[in-house]
Amino acid sequence: MLRRIAGVLLAAAALATGCGPSPDTSGLPDGTQLVSAAGASLDQVRTVRFDFDVSGTIPGLDVRAVSGQASRDGSASGKADVQDTVNRFETTFAINGPTLYLTDQHGNRTERPVPAGYNPAVVLDPSRGLPRLLTEATGLKTETKEDVQGVQAYRVTGELAGNVVSSVVPQIHSDVDVKFWVTQSEPRELVRVWMQVPPQQPNEGAVMLQLALSDMSASG
Repeated sequence: MLRRIAGVLLAAAALATGCGPSPDTSGLPDGTQLVSAAGASLDQVRTVRFDFDVSGTIPGLDVRAVSGQASRDGSASGKADVQDTVNRFETTFAINGPTLYLTDQHGNRTERPVPAGYNPAVVLDPSRGLPRLLTEATGLKTETKEDVQGVQAYRVTGELAGNVVSSVVPQIHSDVDVKFWVTQSEPRELVRVWMQVPPQQPNEGAVMLQLALSDMSASG
């Protein structure tokens, strides 16, 4: 369970819907250029707030939602909504260096090593985090303009190969559809990401992963 919770922290990998009722398709800039510019801005980010949630079930990923702040130096803190086989519960977390701290709703605190390969610092890592999603997305096309919680943004659709997605969310190995929301104002910033994971079985529905980003800072 600790491994899965920590894994979702780095997945500050996963991503947000929001389709406007009346798409505005006038004067839309190139999707590839928008996503590339957002990636360049992300390279300068040292800390970021995130809100992550999952709609559906992914084997090995028991976290329903996580919100908090992550830093490039590997520290992170926030809250997680967890669903295991029987129970659903909330926990607060903090990561400081190699140590993961979990505190349940009764105030009981558990201290464990951060699971190998699940350090939230990779959220901002160019080879294993969000920058890689932006760099390796294909078929990018700007769809519309939208308001994302008060921020004017362009919505860009594309695709991601399974090996790219698994570098951020290890439980996903299939190709996925992806949408990026990039600010209309410059410098371009990534404010939302959404992924649709195809069904694993014929009778299952697709799973949506959503991530919203805010309060990006170039200082630690």
